[in-house]
Amino acid sequence: MKSQSFFAARTARTLLPSVLAWPAWLRVLAVLPVVALLWLAVAWAQLEVAPW
Repeated sequence: MKSQSFFAARTARTLLPSVLAWPAWLRVLAVLPVVALLWLAVAWAQLEVAPW
């Protein structure tokens, strides 16, 4: 029983396309929020009066 569930999970994972197979605009949309948050964190850390 355990091997069947493992096989089913493994085949379901292989059916999903790779992120590299996504169109470029979709990859940009996926990464954009993370880049924006990192940019805001750096800008926030460089303030003269640090908020913490």
